[in-house]
Amino acid sequence: MITDMQLVFLILIITTICFLVPRFRADLVATIALLSLLLTGLITVPEAFAGFSNSVVIMVAALFIVGEGVFQSGLAQKAGDLLVKTTKNSEWKLTIFMLILVAILSGFISNTGTVAILLPVVVSLCRQMQLHPGMLLIPLAFASSMGGALTLIGTAPNLIASQSLQDASYGALNFFSFTPVGSIMLLAGILYLWFIGRRMLNKPIEERTGGTEEFDAAELVDQYGVTDYISVVKVPAGSKLIGRTIKELRLATTYEITLLEVIKKDTGSRLRLNGRGQTKRITVVPSYEVEVDDIFLIYGEESALSRLMEESGLVPEKEEAYQLEESHLAEVILTPQSRLINQTIRKANFREKYGLTVLALKHQFSEARRSTPDEMLQYGDAILVHGKWKDINLLSSEKNDTVVLKSAAEDTDLANQTNKSLVAGIILLAMLTSMVFEWVPAVVSVVVTAVLMVLTDCVRQTDQAYQSINWQTVILIACMLPMATALENTGGVTFISEGLIGSLGMVGPLAVLAGLYAITSLFSQFISNTATAVLLFPVAILTAEQMGVSPNPMVMAVAFSSSMAFATPVATPPNAMVMAAGKYTFLDFVRVGIPLQLIIALIAVLLLPLFFPF
Repeated sequence: MITDMQLVFLILIITTICFLVPRFRADLVATIALLSLLLTGLITVPEAFAGFSNSVVIMVAALFIVGEGVFQSGLAQKAGDLLVKTTKNSEWKLTIFMLILVAILSGFISNTGTVAILLPVVVSLCRQMQLHPGMLLIPLAFASSMGGALTLIGTAPNLIASQSLQDASYGALNFFSFTPVGSIMLLAGILYLWFIGRRMLNKPIEERTGGTEEFDAAELVDQYGVTDYISVVKVPAGSKLIGRTIKELRLATTYEITLLEVIKKDTGSRLRLNGRGQTKRITVVPSYEVEVDDIFLIYGEESALSRLMEESGLVPEKEEAYQLEESHLAEVILTPQSRLINQTIRKANFREKYGLTVLALKHQFSEARRSTPDEMLQYGDAILVHGKWKDINLLSSEKNDTVVLKSAAEDTDLANQTNKSLVAGIILLAMLTSMVFEWVPAVVSVVVTAVLMVLTDCVRQTDQAYQSINWQTVILIACMLPMATALENTGGVTFISEGLIGSLGMVGPLAVLAGLYAITSLFSQFISNTATAVLLFPVAILTAEQMGVSPNPMVMAVAFSSSMAFATPVATPPNAMVMAAGKYTFLDFVRVGIPLQLIIALIAVLLLPLFFPF
């Protein structure tokens, strides 16, 4: 008969396998695992839901609101502006300053949010300096992970490490406990990425049809392969469409085509891609009423267009004379926590929600192609969209779901309109000071800061504060904490700990620390670093207790290892975000990430016992 410990391991193995399948959301998998433990009697009801009252869970949720205040106030954008001013067309300055800036920001706010802010900035600078973005975006992602390990609040595993030690009566870690070793890791990482990693990513500059400093709509349309689907037609006198609105025509459902733009008959010039300022070029909206001599830019299959022209009396126009307005196009990537993932374009209501039309998309490891309404949006997708520049700018302000990578839309600078950068900076500094000097418990400092961000309008609406919380991460932590409890209750933690001591204990605690680091590193390449840390912190503490040594270096090894995941594009959210923008393959991460993984591991194993003696 299966024992309780074997049952827990069985549930853990199934949960891990489900984490590896992109189709399943990590928070849903964790919730099902929690219910499985509860329904099989392996944990009690209070133990099952204790995670939701854990101070780490509350801190993580509040830190998302703090980060949103930093973004909405324009404080983070000012950091991006500083990057632009400092580089001055120097690749050396761009690379080094970018790595330092993203690392510092990631030490205090979400590394995913930091990459979302700086990603378009770095891509734009690469275009200006005629560099392939692929040379800098993997370093950007890696530096954000290394920076997150610099402070207590930089990443969730650090917070859980401190809470685990406190729960085991060893005392919490302070704000800068991770900084000395983390700084050395960051320095080694920067040197590696500049002298070695950058050379592995040395990609040829793509041929461009325009200047390197300007957004090139023609190139973008060609890259996504939608040129053949864009046609130009004119509404002659006597057409059946005259006097009817776009909504009444129901062209999308009847013919599977979309009207993108209309050029009024009195435009008076032949518009091309660089035709800015033409007031009579209009993005089509459902309420638009068709008039005689209107010229439409249509997106759809040639066969569908032929049927429409035959039934409505439309006539073709010269396509080379009228092309898509560049300010109406943008390239968008989905963030790893995007609510659009695993939804079809139709179900996500992309057009209704954002006012934008999805023209084409590119899945990971696939060529870009024309999209269909029933196309499933996946982890790491890049999308070509069309719409009004105001809608594109509005989309660019929503960092939770998408990042606008390339766009010629006018910059409305929505974040800086609040003029709250100074206020947000003072509030953030006060939080850091309170946590450093430990005036109040860390969770109190963070929650008070989140509330102040809302009260001072750094986060403009309370609803936006709730929306900024990455509930997937919050639920994941809350539901995985009982898994660690079940492992402890059934002897699973003791079993793993004794296995480590039995295989490596004879060599000494340093070998056990290295083994813990290696196990954590392996798991964190494929499943959430948070889930990995939650499961292995109890193992680290019990192993140290059984060996009669301090648990601090063991816990720190698990914390650093879970955050330093570089070898796969799915290891961290920043890795996934840069994949499409840098046009990377899986092997690019393997080639550049594994050597860095080994360098960081060597530093951790050698230095942790010096800063945190056994």
